[in-house]
Amino acid sequence: MNSLNRKSTLLTAAIFLLPALTSSAQASSHYSGNVDFSYTVTASNRNANGDMQSLSIMDFFNSGAYAESAASSYAPNYQAFSGLGISHNLSLQAQDTIQLGTAVSDYFSNLLISFENISLDVNDIFDINIDFSYSLTTQASGENADVDATFAYSNENFDLDNFDISHASIYDGFAQAFGVDSFGFVLSAGQTENLYFDSTVTGQLEATVVPVPAAIWLFGSGMAGLLGMQRKRSSKA
Repeated sequence: MNSLNRKSTLLTAAIFLLPALTSSAQASSHYSGNVDFSYTVTASNRNANGDMQSLSIMDFFNSGAYAESAASSYAPNYQAFSGLGISHNLSLQAQDTIQLGTAVSDYFSNLLISFENISLDVNDIFDINIDFSYSLTTQASGENADVDATFAYSNENFDLDNFDISHASIYDGFAQAFGVDSFGFVLSAGQTENLYFDSTVTGQLEATVVPVPAAIWLFGSGMAGLLGMQRKRSSKA
């Protein structure tokens, strides 16, 4: 390959590489958030002649979005209550990514566990205990991103009442929160109790076009001009 062809090849390659050099001008932002929750219910009847058949335990699960963006998504996971002494797992995962503009997404899940002593025998008195743990994980990256994962729980009279949060932004990138708790109560014949467990994942994103340094555009224009000159010289030769 002669000198002229070599220069033309290098100049052509430089022109094709220019889009790659300028692609970094397109910013992007991303978030993800997870709430993981597990619980176990145990109970006993104070009536030595009674059984557990009169203890009714029902659960109700709901999930959805308060706000969504075009690219955001979420995945709730629910394991229905299946018996005493069994570990049950629930989770809420959400994420979003944008290349340009702004986006807000807000997802939730709610679990209600309802207990009732339906016995007609006043001697049937149930001692009930629920042990549970949770973890919150948040990640944020890109130009501008914030994400919150929250977990709140309470009972009907707020004897049990707590709230926890994990927050991440582009400045820290990653955050976690953990918790372990238990709650015990007594149900006499005809009494009820409700427990509420609420999860949310909320994210806000922003991405803009970053101005490309003038030197890059001058570089591209110069390469194009040099390539044109080389072609003229080649045709004259």
